[in-house]
Amino acid sequence: MNFSRTKLALLAAAALALPATANAQTKLILALPTTPPNIIHTPALIAKDLGLYKKEGVELTTIQLEGGVYTYRATVAGNADIALASGAFAIVGKAKGAPTKLILASAPKIEASMVAAKDVASMADLKGKRIGIQEPGGYADVLSRGVLRAAKIDPKDVNFVSIASEDVPALVAGQVDTAMLHVEQEIVARNKVPSLHSIARMWEVQPKNLSTVMAVTDKTIAEKRAALKGFVKANIEATRMIYTDKAKVLPIIVKYTELPKDVAEKALDFMIKNCMWDANSGLGASRINFTANLMEKVGNIPKGKVPKYEDLIDASFANDAIKELGEWKGPICPSDN
Repeated sequence: MNFSRTKLALLAAAALALPATANAQTKLILALPTTPPNIIHTPALIAKDLGLYKKEGVELTTIQLEGGVYTYRATVAGNADIALASGAFAIVGKAKGAPTKLILASAPKIEASMVAAKDVASMADLKGKRIGIQEPGGYADVLSRGVLRAAKIDPKDVNFVSIASEDVPALVAGQVDTAMLHVEQEIVARNKVPSLHSIARMWEVQPKNLSTVMAVTDKTIAEKRAALKGFVKANIEATRMIYTDKAKVLPIIVKYTELPKDVAEKALDFMIKNCMWDANSGLGASRINFTANLMEKVGNIPKGKVPKYEDLIDASFANDAIKELGEWKGPICPSDN
């Protein structure tokens, strides 16, 4: 009798614990790379404000860090479930043994531009100039080195200057000669100093280079598969809304980016025109393989250590979401997968 009572007590305790366990599986923490976020990063926030996560049974919390290097490291360390991170850095991390996978790339194109002072007329004038970056190996550093390669200028012939993730003040104040700016940052900078100008649109200089990704650990995939599927589906829905319902998403973008409405709208129109978001998965093999091979070429990945495409990604979440939502084929900005 005592054994039966003990057994029943254990079963009751287990039953009470089940809802808490299930609830924990629905909670996700997303690490965002800037404070406040840039427009390119807002699909996740649009999905949150419009209740798309809740519809999928996901409770999302966001934390904001100062760059995609830090979001990736926080996720690998277990301090976040998902990193909105630099695609190049995530690929390098995987090559160095980090147990991660890429599950989505809503913004696979590099939408930043190298914006320069008046005396830097073109990429050919970069020799000897002060190049603003956040940290070695980070977003602006990798992109700036890409511009230098395109201009056939040795990185040893420029001066890399570490600045904050918000690049506009340093460029406007003349502390650097160039900075990698997002579309809205360029608009703000040029409003302050009209002589500032773009010398390299990165989506044109490196059309196959991977920009940002959603990266997760193998542990999170194993433990929170259902929540990750809901997260990916909600993000794809929000990305599609950017192209189909600007009136609904613009106030959310203004709220989170803290931009003046006219700046946000001008930037959003430019980004839509240039198809900066992918409304499917963004995980096309050609872009990911190009970026991985580029990281080997520039020495960030040792020779012969480039991860295979199938080791870098887990497309199952996006594939399942697209089966339910249907494949996006435009007419506005068809996928480039």
